[in-house]
Amino acid sequence: MFRKSTAEDAREPKPALRIRPLRREDAAALLQLRLESRSHYERFQPAHDDSYYTLAAQREEIENGLFAEERGTDYTFGIFFGAEDTLAGRIRLSAVHRGFWQNANVGYFVGTPYQSRGFASEAVRLAAGFAFREAGLHRLQAAVMPWNQASLRVMEKAGFRREGLAERYLNINGVWEDHVLFALTAEELTPSEAGGE
Repeated sequence: MFRKSTAEDAREPKPALRIRPLRREDAAALLQLRLESRSHYERFQPAHDDSYYTLAAQREEIENGLFAEERGTDYTFGIFFGAEDTLAGRIRLSAVHRGFWQNANVGYFVGTPYQSRGFASEAVRLAAGFAFREAGLHRLQAAVMPWNQASLRVMEKAGFRREGLAERYLNINGVWEDHVLFALTAEELTPSEAGGE
């Protein structure tokens, strides 16, 4: 089942959250979010030098995402909430493979001012719905470092299953880190989540 409800979910606020492709005009908000969250995320992502934390770099990242979306090789969304459409993070379906695999990788971040509000797990569910209903994918996979308890919980809440441990899987901030692999396939959606009755 795609959506796993728990007693803890009932206590969480239910934010009015949506995802949409990032646009060129989102670059300043994305830069602000990255700057506010930089020190927190340095231990979770590949190392970036100071040039990454500029408006020009964020514009280029958005442009690259739009180009990749046109080609169907990558889908990058902003995570937005509230009446003012505040940018809270980003979620990306990357390395899209077609043919006999129909697979993509899921990666995301929620800015530090907006963490612990259920945004990440809801954004993953929304992105999975897009992947299976609109992009025609069959499988999503994600990789999480074993000590990243928050992201392990996001995967669990979003209904992904744990598939195993990949040793020395990705170079994160200069260290080859082990990652727990998670996956979700289209068959695991309920009819309502899949767009049926």
